[in-house]
Amino acid sequence: MMRLLVSAMLALATPSDGDNTPWSSNPRMLACAPEVLRPPAPLVLSLGPGHGRELAIRRVADDRWYFLVVQQPLEGTPLLMTPEAFTRAKRVEVPMSFEGRASVESPLAPVFRTPGAYEVYVSDALESDLGGHVCKIEYRGVSSRARPGTAEPARGT
Repeated sequence: MMRLLVSAMLALATPSDGDNTPWSSNPRMLACAPEVLRPPAPLVLSLGPGHGRELAIRRVADDRWYFLVVQQPLEGTPLLMTPEAFTRAKRVEVPMSFEGRASVESPLAPVFRTPGAYEVYVSDALESDLGGHVCKIEYRGVSSRARPGTAEPARGT
C-alpha cells in the first residue's frame, strides 16, 4: 500500500509537459514586490548575489513570455537593461510602460496588459536546462487612481 502511495505522489509531482528545468522560489535570490501589482506602481525585483544574467516575465493564462534582459533579443525588441548591468543589479524596477514582444510576429505591447497571474524568471540562460529563480505576482490592471503617462523609466541599482 505504501509503495502505491509513493508511486502516485511521484507521478503527480512530475511535470506533465516534460519540462524538468529546476526553478527555485527563494526570496533571497529573487523577490517580487508588490505581490499584487496595480498601475502606475512598477514591479520591483530584489535580487540576490549570483541571480543570473537574464530576466523574463511569463503571463500564465496564455503562456506568453516576455524576455526583458537577454543576450540575443528578438529584432526590434527593447531590453530593460544589458545583461551585464542586470548581473550587477541588486534591485530592478520594471515600469508599467515597459513594452516587449511575445514572439517575432507580435507587435510591441505592454508586458502588463492583461490582468491575471504572472511569473518572473531570472537565470544565467533562460532558454536552457540551467534553471534559475522564479517569483509570482498577480496583476490587477488599471485602477481608477492610475493616470496615463505617470510611469517612470526602468531603474537598476
